[in-house]
Amino acid sequence: MAKTFRCQDAGLPCGFKATGQGEDEVVAKAVAHALQKHGVDLSQAKTLESYARRAITDDSQPRPDAPTGAWG
Repeated sequence: MAKTFRCQDAGLPCGFKATGQGEDEVVAKAVAHALQKHGVDLSQAKTLESYARRAITDDSQPRPDAPTGAWG
């Protein structure tokens, strides 16, 4: 089951989206992105990594803020 992390879901004004088959794969992509684009080393900050893990969503579940209607 695919998982997704979006910087926006973590409160950042960034359009980055990481997807993968498992949480560890998605976190690895998010950690690399955070260091490269935001200058934040999540691998050394367990609190921030934990926060990022909580922002991961299961792609089989609808997002509560997902657009609906003609534009969705």
